[in-house]
Amino acid sequence: MRFRRFRFVLDVLAEPRDIEGLPILVRLLIRDLRTDKVKCVTSFSDLERIVEDWLDDEGVTPREWDRP
Repeated sequence: MRFRRFRFVLDVLAEPRDIEGLPILVRLLIRDLRTDKVKCVTSFSDLERIVEDWLDDEGVTPREWDRP
Protein backbone atom coordinates (compact mmCIF):
# COMPACT_ATOMS: atom_id res chain seq x y z
CA MET A 1 0.00 0.00 0.00
CA ARG A 2 1.27 3.46 -0.83
CA PHE A 3 1.09 6.51 1.43
CA ARG A 4 -2.47 7.79 1.83
CA ARG A 5 -3.63 11.08 3.29
CA PHE A 6 -6.98 11.79 4.85
CA ARG A 7 -7.95 15.38 5.58
CA PHE A 8 -10.34 16.56 8.23
CA VAL A 9 -11.28 19.94 9.64
CA LEU A 10 -12.05 20.26 13.35
CA ASP A 11 -14.22 23.09 14.59
CA VAL A 12 -14.05 23.60 18.35
CA LEU A 13 -17.21 25.11 19.80
CA ALA A 14 -17.07 26.53 23.33
CA GLU A 15 -20.62 27.35 24.40
CA PRO A 16 -21.35 29.26 27.59
CA ARG A 17 -24.25 27.92 29.64
CA ASP A 18 -27.45 29.81 30.44
CA ILE A 19 -26.91 29.24 34.16
CA GLU A 20 -23.96 31.16 35.59
CA GLY A 21 -21.33 29.01 37.23
CA LEU A 22 -21.88 25.91 35.07
CA PRO A 23 -18.83 24.87 33.06
CA ILE A 24 -18.58 25.86 29.41
CA LEU A 25 -19.79 23.12 27.08
CA VAL A 26 -17.17 22.08 24.50
CA ARG A 27 -18.03 20.24 21.29
CA LEU A 28 -16.06 19.38 18.18
CA LEU A 29 -17.37 19.15 14.65
CA ILE A 30 -15.22 16.95 12.42
CA ARG A 31 -15.61 17.30 8.65
CA ASP A 32 -14.18 14.80 6.18
CA LEU A 33 -12.93 17.04 3.35
CA ARG A 34 -13.30 14.31 0.71
CA THR A 35 -16.96 13.53 1.42
CA ASP A 36 -18.00 16.75 3.21
CA LYS A 37 -19.63 14.60 5.92
CA VAL A 38 -19.77 16.23 9.36
CA LYS A 39 -20.05 14.51 12.74
CA CYS A 40 -20.47 16.03 16.17
CA VAL A 41 -17.94 14.90 18.78
CA THR A 42 -18.40 15.37 22.51
CA SER A 43 -15.19 13.74 23.76
CA PHE A 44 -11.71 12.79 22.62
CA SER A 45 -12.67 9.12 22.82
CA ASP A 46 -15.52 9.87 20.35
CA LEU A 47 -13.01 11.60 18.07
CA GLU A 48 -10.70 8.59 18.16
CA ARG A 49 -13.60 6.21 17.46
CA ILE A 50 -14.77 8.27 14.47
CA VAL A 51 -11.27 8.40 12.94
CA GLU A 52 -10.82 4.66 13.57
CA ASP A 53 -14.17 3.96 11.85
CA TRP A 54 -13.16 6.08 8.83
CA LEU A 55 -9.84 4.24 8.59
CA ASP A 56 -11.67 0.89 8.79
CA ASP A 57 -14.05 1.99 6.02
CA GLU A 58 -11.03 2.91 3.85
CA GLY A 59 -9.44 -0.51 4.42
CA VAL A 60 -6.47 0.85 6.38
CA THR A 61 -5.85 -2.34 8.34
CA PRO A 62 -3.89 -3.54 10.15
CA ARG A 63 -2.52 -0.28 11.48
CA GLU A 64 -0.50 1.09 14.35
CA TRP A 65 -0.62 4.64 15.71
CA ASP A 66 2.71 6.45 15.91
CA ARG A 67 2.82 7.64 19.51
CA PRO A 68 6.01 9.46 20.53
